[in-house]
Amino acid sequence: MGLRGDILDYLACRDDEAARDRLDGLVARYELEPELRDDDADTAGSDASRDPASGADDPPLGDADRRRIDRVRALDTAPVGVTLCGPAYRDTPILYANRTFRALTGYSLEALRGENPRLLQGPRTEPESVAALREAVSIWEPVTVEVWNHRRDGTPFLNRVSLRPLPGADGTITHWAAVQEAVAEPTDRDPRDER
Repeated sequence: MGLRGDILDYLACRDDEAARDRLDGLVARYELEPELRDDDADTAGSDASRDPASGADDPPLGDADRRRIDRVRALDTAPVGVTLCGPAYRDTPILYANRTFRALTGYSLEALRGENPRLLQGPRTEPESVAALREAVSIWEPVTVEVWNHRRDGTPFLNRVSLRPLPGADGTITHWAAVQEAVAEPTDRDPRDER
């Protein structure tokens, strides 16, 4: 999977030192320019990780959430969209989306945080792709699918989504990470007509 798989492996690291090593490898291999805070991709104090822009009833983010958010934040300028969602028991809301994802979809971070990624679904979204994503989430397995998503302005785009569950310290799945990239823009024909 190249860059996509390497990003997901980095985000899945449970050990901070291993994560830093993987980030260094990503930077060297793909010539990325990470958005580091205090020379440490895992610093848990970024403004983005402190204010989840969620309701007053939502629990505050823990240190593990902040570390994972800061890892995604380090990939703000990566050439692919990266999102972190969780926890699953709260309908897997978006905790953070990198700048590339926000540019791809037209949504601000404030509009995305707290929302389930299904907000990208629209008239061209195929039920089969959604079912594949839903099944992967229900059985806690990684998946890559191509799905017609819609930008904030309603414009459809074919999105290649790689989704991976992220285990917490005790090994249970606590979050989901996704890497997305547009692989096709809309055409005059509806892609469902090809079936």
